[in-house]
Amino acid sequence: MIRNIVAVARLTFAEGIRMRILLVVVLVLAFITLRLPFTVRGDETVAGQLQTFLSYSLGAVSLLLGLATVFLSCATLTGDVKNCTIHLVLTKPVSRFEVLAGKWLGINVLMLLLVALCTAAIYGFATVIKNRPVAFARDRVVIRDVVWRARVGAKPKPPVDLHKEARQWVENQLKQGQEFARGFDAAIAARVKELETQWRKIAPGHFAIYVFENLIPPREAGAKIQVRYRARGQPTPIDEMLAIDFAFADPETFQPIGAIYSTRERINEWHQFLADGRGVIRNGKAALLVGNPLPPDKRTAIFFDQDEWLELLYNIGSFEENYLKTVLLIIGRLSFLAALGLFFSVFTSFPVACFCVLTVYMLCLGMPWWEEAIGARLEYRSDQFDLYGRFGPFVRLFLFPLMRLACPDFSTYDGIERLVAGHYIPVPLLLKGLAHTLGYGAMLLFLPGWLIFLRREIAEVTV
Repeated sequence: MIRNIVAVARLTFAEGIRMRILLVVVLVLAFITLRLPFTVRGDETVAGQLQTFLSYSLGAVSLLLGLATVFLSCATLTGDVKNCTIHLVLTKPVSRFEVLAGKWLGINVLMLLLVALCTAAIYGFATVIKNRPVAFARDRVVIRDVVWRARVGAKPKPPVDLHKEARQWVENQLKQGQEFARGFDAAIAARVKELETQWRKIAPGHFAIYVFENLIPPREAGAKIQVRYRARGQPTPIDEMLAIDFAFADPETFQPIGAIYSTRERINEWHQFLADGRGVIRNGKAALLVGNPLPPDKRTAIFFDQDEWLELLYNIGSFEENYLKTVLLIIGRLSFLAALGLFFSVFTSFPVACFCVLTVYMLCLGMPWWEEAIGARLEYRSDQFDLYGRFGPFVRLFLFPLMRLACPDFSTYDGIERLVAGHYIPVPLLLKGLAHTLGYGAMLLFLPGWLIFLRREIAEVTV
């Protein structure tokens, strides 16, 4: 059995190498990989050039090899049926399961080889860019501690469920006879925004405690923690400079730990500083005291009103580890597309199989957008306003989860953005991504795909 699978895989591998479209893809990837290191500018810093190069080059590898996988997987089996080559194969002691397994293995090996060559070249050029001379010492620090790292980022969690609190408040207002012109859901959203504003506001002379949960302890002893924040003042200071004091605290008792970090930075811009991380994370939690100092001549309140406003970042891994995980996620995506192409090729012709796979591919690439477009995350108070009428609860309970299962969300299982930002790719996310792409593709190919192929009359015409 294994010998037959390997034989079919070898033939599929050789067939893929001879395909002109694969040659075109390889030439385009070679041009992009060799050209980008000398043309990218980013924000005119070496760190910006490195991030731009990684984003564009790895994105091109994922997209172009994905398209090549679609055409190769759809062409190999349908071409054998059209040219009657499959008749010669099946007359030998080779089962249809072995044909599917061998073709899937051959495509995966070919794509694995191409991904390995491309990503090795990209890593080499990224190393060259990283070691370029820098104009500012801070640029070197950003490369070392931000880009060429695998950091965990954490955001503060509200002390209560704001959505639940807002819903209760709106329902109480409705019982008292108040009406909301924009509707129930809009009233809840507005109340949540109001509660968030109150939580993120620090009056002059006061301080707030922001708690971070589900943290992973740093691997390095004495590791530094990077605090990133963006705030504004009300009223706006004349010099547009805002003074803020930071200090870590025990997450249980909220007693201060270590030194106080006093900052004075421009409003509405991202700022960051490194803090001593020893003893800060306890039982997966950390607490940050944020104070608004009260000079005699100032009465400015601190507002954190942007979506991205406060974050803790600390290193728990290496860039190389993150890079390998990103490559594995790309391989899982290509393996899923290969299985999907072979699955549709079992009972359709080449054009139809390509159309079906490309449609699923587009759904997977834009899953968050599609969910928003069809109202997957909306809640309605009555069937009168529901997009799906009285079937709305059923649709959201069964059909939407089924759609998420059938079409893996490639934006979720994409490590490129995390890699470029220096954010750690968690192992559970990697395993979930591989299970939902590679594992799901194998299940789809070897269960319904094999059963359909087993019962199909090869000599019949397909449309």
